[in-house]
Amino acid sequence: MPPTRPLTANRDSASPSNPSPRRSAAATAPQQRRGSPQLQDEQTVRRAQQLRSELGIRVSAGSAAETGEALRRCPIPLVDFAQEQVGARLPEQLLANLEANKLERPTPVQMQTIPCVLQGRHVRGLLARGEVRRHLSWGCDHVARLPVSQVLVSAPTGTGKTAAYLIPAIAQVLLARGAERREEEVLALVLAPIRELAIQIESVAKMLMRGIANMKTALLVGGFPVPTQRYRLRNGVQLIVATPGRFLDIFTNYSSGDGILAAIRTCIVDEVDMMLDVGFRPQISQILALLTNLNGNGVQLLFFSATLSDDVEGMVQQILKNQTEQAYIRVNVGGNNIKGTGTAHVSLNPIAQQQVRWVEDKAKKNELFTFLKGKVEESTVCNYLGLLRGSKVGASMLAEAIVKCCGIGAAAIHADKTQQERLTLLEAFVNMENPVLVSTNILSRGIDLLHVQNVVVYDFPKNLSDYVHLIGRTGRGDSTGNALTLINLEDQEYFGELVPLLRSASVSLPREIYQTLHANGARLRSHTSNIAIDEAKRAFRVRNQLIEGIGAQVSDWKNWNEQLRKRRRVGPKN
Repeated sequence: MPPTRPLTANRDSASPSNPSPRRSAAATAPQQRRGSPQLQDEQTVRRAQQLRSELGIRVSAGSAAETGEALRRCPIPLVDFAQEQVGARLPEQLLANLEANKLERPTPVQMQTIPCVLQGRHVRGLLARGEVRRHLSWGCDHVARLPVSQVLVSAPTGTGKTAAYLIPAIAQVLLARGAERREEEVLALVLAPIRELAIQIESVAKMLMRGIANMKTALLVGGFPVPTQRYRLRNGVQLIVATPGRFLDIFTNYSSGDGILAAIRTCIVDEVDMMLDVGFRPQISQILALLTNLNGNGVQLLFFSATLSDDVEGMVQQILKNQTEQAYIRVNVGGNNIKGTGTAHVSLNPIAQQQVRWVEDKAKKNELFTFLKGKVEESTVCNYLGLLRGSKVGASMLAEAIVKCCGIGAAAIHADKTQQERLTLLEAFVNMENPVLVSTNILSRGIDLLHVQNVVVYDFPKNLSDYVHLIGRTGRGDSTGNALTLINLEDQEYFGELVPLLRSASVSLPREIYQTLHANGARLRSHTSNIAIDEAKRAFRVRNQLIEGIGAQVSDWKNWNEQLRKRRRVGPKN
């Protein structure tokens, strides 16, 4: 392959989502020798740590000893897409597509994830707290076959996690073509929880693969005919994007699937926290079992999400333990990482300008209408949960009210809409035909609706992770955005976790939130004090009863003893 020229960067200004790395650090970053599985020397490790510190990247592992090993194994961040890493460069056709789409400089999560994947390690990615896992290399000439090491990556929403796994996955396909594999074989699989996200991922993949010979995708999701999707597979593809249910439906209920499954060398699970939290775990385990049974340790597994709870992390570890006994590496990228009482690791996107307003339920509509009237020329996504009862009908009614009261085009999208209706609504929103989109929770994850300028949290989600994902629909990439949260006493169960999260991002909070926390704290202290008093009273009563019982026994003994002495003085009767 001819040498690839460096790409020129038009984004020199630093931003939280894409800080401009210091070229001096990049220039001194040593290139790893081709195929070298050796640990990096201490000087290289220190230099890499300095670069990670500048970029807000943190690498760790389960223990101090494992962290030291992870730092020596973890590749140096990739500060330029054209930079050679772990004995390989991104293919020139892929670099050309990146440049054509203005992706000229990697974001921090891409800087660390891409070399991790190219190095051939298991990667579990958590973006916004992006966590990346690394897996075995494919055994091609360009990548050293290093020991498997799993990686967790976290970074704020909108920082480029889709490209972070698609770029190296596509590069692996192209690099593997010099080996024994046929070009028409499937080499990569992406699993997403909802079809809208899967559709978006496929569109990004097509953008990155445009103009590259024999590079095709297949979309396997519900709402589309199965025969059409099977026909696409039979014609040969290099990347499958699927929802777990449809993937299993096609590959377990129809024949001739083993050949395709045996060719998969990279499996990416996006939004892994949602996948495992809402009941996809059996399906994910079944899919991974199918792949590993056919490919053994040759499958590279990548897990990504914007948030990760301890429970979900434990599930992922258990799943990976069934596939490999290797330790994992954590990579945290940027953001204000908070671990709440609900054990969820969350991180806010600093690009989004956030407002939190205390609004009673009856006044929410007027507050929303006032906000929208000042944003007539801007795109807005508004969530509506309706306390999880009748939310689909309520979302449609709210959209109609926006049209009537604000004179702004608005539409509602929810699970009762057909796939074609959803796509039509999303297209109308992107084209600003309907600049306001009222949604249930189906748009809260991963979907990039092309520069959403405003997000209104009309109903607070059921947990903090969903809230972070929801406001992450705006302020993606280098774009700025606004997030308005309407909150009241009905949401007080989330205040304890919400306050430190928002304060870490310097968000001004309504005084009612602090008053509620203070009142709840006072009630808790009073309740605790009452419990202590009640326990003390109970102990006092028990003690008195015990003393009274002992006193009665002593009195009885004294009376008996006195009677005994009297009987002895009197003596026995004749």
